[in-house]
Amino acid sequence: SEVNDFKKPKNGIIIPISNLKQELEGNLYQLGLNDTESKEFVDFWLPKLKALNSKYILFSIIEKNAKEEIDKVLINPEPDTRIEFIAYFKPLNSSINIETLNLPKRPERIGFTAVEWGGVIDNNKVFKLE
Repeated sequence: SEVNDFKKPKNGIIIPISNLKQELEGNLYQLGLNDTESKEFVDFWLPKLKALNSKYILFSIIEKNAKEEIDKVLINPEPDTRIEFIAYFKPLNSSINIETLNLPKRPERIGFTAVEWGGVIDNNKVFKLE
């Protein structure tokens, strides 16, 4: 989907491109993805992020209420466990000062678990959610 605007995160993690794969994998684990899901995420996003030719990537997560405004997913029957997020990426040529993103405790998968992830690169005026 494409959106013109959304509430951008006020916190994040500055990741040097040289550490991007390892940092993403660690953050994805904390967000609740298993090895297969994490590999799919990294395989999709890593080439896109490296192609930005920036020295750093600001990584964050779109807040839940902002996510639901632009990407609400309805599942019936309702899952016992939901793992869902939209990753936010912003290319940077130098490190910046920003409030640190504190990831939540890794969710426990109980019963029927729905996993839904997406991402957005903040690099222009129209944002394409993928």
